Amino acid sequence: MANDDRPTVSRRNLVRALLGRDIPKPRADAPAPDRHAAGDAAYAAGDYLAAVAAYRASVREDLSNTAARFRLGHALYATGQPLQARVEFEHVLRLSGGKDAAARFFLALSFLALDKAAKAALTLAAFADPDRPELERAAHEAARTLEADPAADTAGMAQGLHALAAATALVPESSAST
Repeated sequence: MANDDRPTVSRRNLVRALLGRDIPKPRADAPAPDRHAAGDAAYAAGDYLAAVAAYRASVREDLSNTAARFRLGHALYATGQPLQARVEFEHVLRLSGGKDAAARFFLALSFLALDKAAKAALTLAAFADPDRPELERAAHEAARTLEADPAADTAGMAQGLHALAAATALVPESSAST
């Protein structure tokens, strides 16, 4: 889906134009509102339920913002909604051409939470992050474990991988623990 950078007209201004009235010019000195500010603030505070609500509203207006969609996915994962988180992480990977390491990692964790060991193994095996070699090694080891034993303890594995991701700062810290 291509970005549409054409100027838009609000309904109010469209009606004004149709009635032959002047359309007010946008103020050049007015800063553009940050539509993700409420979600960012809640996410930074560790209030993932509020972040989910705020991001869901703001992401509808900005479907191609990978950072906001990743934070929405992470907040969904942290609030125990791995299916919805999976959708967001898949969107981020599609938008980034598959290059977002954090989205790939948390997609794998979402698969683990959904008891999809085979998909988790494939996703963990594809995880690459040269800045975090210990996390990459742990992900690849988890993939090998899942391939060898699909009935492995996925909950414990997900918990250990999530703890290592937090220790290596894969996602921004928040004031609340996940």
